[in-house]
Amino acid sequence: MPDEIFPESQPKTLLAMLEIAIDAIVAFDEGGKILIANPSMTSMFGFSRDELIGQEIQSLIAGEAHQSDQVNDQQLKDKIASSQFMGMKRQLTGLTKLGDTFPISLAVKCLEIDDKQLFVATVRDDTHLNERQARLEAIMKNAVDPIITIDERGIIDSANPATEEVFGYATAELIGRNINMLMPAPYKAEHNTYLKNYCQTGIAKIIGIGREVTGLRKDGTIFPMSLAVSEIRLGPRRLFTGMIRDITELKKTEKMLAQLNGQLEQRVQRRTEELRETQAELVRNEKFSTLGKVSGGIAHEIRNPLNAIKTSAYYLLNASNATAEKSREHLERIDRQVVMIDNVVTALSDVAKLPEARLQSLKLDSFSRSALATFDVPANVSVEFDFADSLPMVLADGSQLMIALLNLLRNARDAMPEGGVLTVGGQCFPDYVALSVSDTGIGISEKDLANVLEPLFTTKARGMGLGLPITKAIVEKNKGTLHITSTPGEGSRFTIRLTQEP
Repeated sequence: MPDEIFPESQPKTLLAMLEIAIDAIVAFDEGGKILIANPSMTSMFGFSRDELIGQEIQSLIAGEAHQSDQVNDQQLKDKIASSQFMGMKRQLTGLTKLGDTFPISLAVKCLEIDDKQLFVATVRDDTHLNERQARLEAIMKNAVDPIITIDERGIIDSANPATEEVFGYATAELIGRNINMLMPAPYKAEHNTYLKNYCQTGIAKIIGIGREVTGLRKDGTIFPMSLAVSEIRLGPRRLFTGMIRDITELKKTEKMLAQLNGQLEQRVQRRTEELRETQAELVRNEKFSTLGKVSGGIAHEIRNPLNAIKTSAYYLLNASNATAEKSREHLERIDRQVVMIDNVVTALSDVAKLPEARLQSLKLDSFSRSALATFDVPANVSVEFDFADSLPMVLADGSQLMIALLNLLRNARDAMPEGGVLTVGGQCFPDYVALSVSDTGIGISEKDLANVLEPLFTTKARGMGLGLPITKAIVEKNKGTLHITSTPGEGSRFTIRLTQEP
C-alpha cells in the first residue's frame, strides 16, 4: 500500500522514519479509510498492521455520548471535510481492539499527492497526562497553604480549598475577581500598578522572592502572611501563582519571645546584681576564701545556659517556617536554662548568707536517725547504724548540721545507682567526736578526690559542684572539719569531726 501512495521519486527514508516514530502515526483517505499505520499505532490500539489497513479511522474513536460506541461515519467525514481537525490538536477518546477506551490527542494534516488528498494524523496517548493532571489537582486540593493563580490583569484564575479556609471566601466568590480584594490598603490600590509595570518592563520586585505582606479576610480582619510568587506560561497565556502561608501564630510567638527576652534580661540583670552583692559579701566576711577559683566556675556554669538561651532566641527570631511545636520546644529550653542559672545563684547566696552557728548540745545518734526519717532512701539501698555506746554530746548548730548531713546522705545515695549499703555512724576520739556517712558505691578516683571539695567541681552529669563545698563551709562554721576517704569500686566515707561537749 505505501508504494501506491508515494511515487518512486519520494525517498524511501520517509517510510523508515514512520517505523521508528515514538508517536502513533496513521494516514487515511478522504473517506476515512486507513492507508498507513506505524508500529506505535498498532501497539496503542491493539490491532495488527493488516487489521488496521483498510479499516475506517472512525472505528478507533469512541463516541461522545457513549464511549463504548464508535463515532458515526458521516460525522467524522463532515468534520474532516470542514477542516475542523486540520492543524489543531483535539482531545478525543480512543477505542482499542478489546473495547477499552483511553484519552488521546489527535492532530491531522492534509497532504496533496498526485491530485489526491491524504490525511496524516498524529495520535498521542494522554493517559499519563491525565494522571499528572489528577496528581496536580490532588496536590492543590490537599495543600495546607493557600495557592492562587492570577492572569496578567490580576484576575483570579484558580484557588485551592485552603484559600477558602484562610480568607473566608468560597472559591466561586474569588474566580474572576481581582486579587486585590484579598489585600488591605495601601497594597490594594498599588497591586495593579506593580503587576502592570512588571509585565511591561520585566523587572521583578516580588516574582521569585518570598516576602512578608498582610492579607484581608472576608470578615475584614487583617493578618500577616508570607507570600511567594512564581510566573508560568501556558502557550500565549502568562499566569502568576502565589503560595501563601498564614504566619499569625509565628508573629504571636515572636511577640511572646520579645516579651520573654525582656523579662529574661531583667532577671539576668537582677541575678547579676545579686551575684555581685554575694561576691562582695563573701570577700568582706571571708566566707569563701577560694573566690578566685569560684569565679571561673561560676562563669562556666552560667555561660553554658546563656549560650543555649542565645541559640534558641536566634532560631525563634530568624526561622521563617517554624512550627508551633518547634517554637514551644525552644521556649521551654530557654525556661530550663533560666532555672539552671537561678539555681546556681541561689546556691551561692545560701552559702554567703549562712548565719553564724549557734552551738548547742546535740546527741548524734538521735539526730542522725531524725535526718534519715526525712530522707528518701531507694528500695535497693539498705541503711545501717554504727554508733558507739555512751557516745558523748557534741556542740553544733542543729539546723546547719542537718543541711550538711543531708548533703552527705544524697552523695552516698547517688554513688549507688545499682544499690548498696549506706552506713551512718558515730565514734569518740580523744580530741573530737566523728559523725560518718559511708557507702558501698562507685567510689572516687584519686585524681578527683583532691578536687571534690572545690566549689563547682563535680563528678555528676547534672551536678553543680556546690554540695560538698557548702557542707565543708557549714562544718567549719560549727568549729569542725570534713574528711574524705574513698576506694574506686568499693565506696567512700565522709567524716565530720565535731567538738565534744565539755
